[in-house]
Amino acid sequence: MMRPALLTILPMLAAAVLVMVGGERMARREVETRTPADRTRLLDFADSFRRELVRLESLYLDHMEDLAYRSPYAKQEDATAAAAEISGIRLIRVFRQKGNDLTISPPFNPGRLPEIELEKRKRPFDPENAVVLGAALLEKDLPKNGSWLASPVPSLQVHCRQPEPGVLVAFLIDMAQVRERASGHVASWLEEPLAPLREAGERVQIELADGRALAKVGSDRHGPAASIIPIRTLFGDWQIRTWDGLVVSRTYDPATLATAVVLAIVLLASGGVLFIQQKRALRLASERVSFVNRVSHELGTPLTNLTLNLDLATEVLTSRPAEARRRLGLVAEEIERLSRLVANVLTFSRRERDTLELKPVRCMPGEIIGRTLESFRPALERRGIVIEARISADNPALLDADALSQITGNLLSNVEKYATAGRWLGLEAVQDGGLLTLEVRDHGPGIPAVSRQRIFKPFERVLQTTNEGASGTGLGLAIGQDLAGRMGGTLELMETGQGAAFRLRIPAPPALAIVTDTDAA
Repeated sequence: MMRPALLTILPMLAAAVLVMVGGERMARREVETRTPADRTRLLDFADSFRRELVRLESLYLDHMEDLAYRSPYAKQEDATAAAAEISGIRLIRVFRQKGNDLTISPPFNPGRLPEIELEKRKRPFDPENAVVLGAALLEKDLPKNGSWLASPVPSLQVHCRQPEPGVLVAFLIDMAQVRERASGHVASWLEEPLAPLREAGERVQIELADGRALAKVGSDRHGPAASIIPIRTLFGDWQIRTWDGLVVSRTYDPATLATAVVLAIVLLASGGVLFIQQKRALRLASERVSFVNRVSHELGTPLTNLTLNLDLATEVLTSRPAEARRRLGLVAEEIERLSRLVANVLTFSRRERDTLELKPVRCMPGEIIGRTLESFRPALERRGIVIEARISADNPALLDADALSQITGNLLSNVEKYATAGRWLGLEAVQDGGLLTLEVRDHGPGIPAVSRQRIFKPFERVLQTTNEGASGTGLGLAIGQDLAGRMGGTLELMETGQGAAFRLRIPAPPALAIVTDTDAA
């Protein structure tokens, strides 16, 4: 029952959200205030950074030059130890015009390294994984900082130096390790030079060649960089990216925003109303279908009993008159039961059409209550229910006798249907001045606290299944409370330790009687 109602409110809720979001976007007004970066301060920092990288490069090349001079003449173990102290060196080859070639390998070489050979000398085992140096390198003068050559492995490069004529030293260098070592040093060195930029509120990022950020200053970086300063060194390509300061102030147009809010509220309210109405309509439809089923069940049972008992009474009418009278008594009970059911349905129908009217007449409340109780007595006693009744309402009163009888019958009918396990019924009627009080009690299972208010609504019962063990339309208490209210009184469920107890209180104003001479005599 809930799903169709939810299908009604969900689109309205989605529309309200869309209206709010769209209204907020339409009402938004953004103003950007840009603060340019201090170009002079940034250029000074870039120059200092470049000088530090040049210093590192010069220092590394000096170590390479010193090792190149020492390698041809040092002992093998000394040269190996010296090479291990310089980052990135994987292999050293020394070629002489006169004398044997020399190979120095530091102890931590991972994997298979490319071979380094001189042209027209030893042939490499694997030409595809080898660097063959031209013979002219051994004869001509090389630049002061040496010469760089590529290798089959991209991360490895060959650096050639000529410490003296007729001697060529070739280094196989792992440039990835050299750059990683340089990055670690630069990251520590940047702490001090970046301090002034941090204090000035600049937004700067130093990046490596692969785009990784080595250091950052400032967190509010917006959009593309305002300037990029590239620096290229032996240790790779670096770049300094800077951003201008950007402050975005946001305001909203009140009229547009208010219109969106009002439309969203209207949509939500409309969806809520539709949801409640559809939920109520679905609930009423379900209740009415259940009501029709229960009424059909209620009508079917007494009609079946009527037919059966009449047939049996007809069969034994002459042979067993006592049995026939008993069967006809049962027929009378079923007719009373049908009458109560039809009366409840008609009363409810008139109430729904707002045509229900009460007609107070002069009557004896005690006689009405007693007569109603007597109509239930055979059925109650047949179910083993002990009846304790005390009726003290013998004064004539002005009230609707049919309504009082119907309320009393509905209360007794509940005991007959739902409280037979308690095997006790207590009825007390007291007329005190202009007030009539009727209490009906039983020792049945009682009514749970969660259902104490619900049972007075139409079609409501403690259990809602048709086959719950006791029949009923769910109208008795609702009609009883409505009739009590129309008579100016109340029908309520009282607190009790066992079973259920109902109390009816209605005005019963005294009725004046016209006494004739014959009556007086």
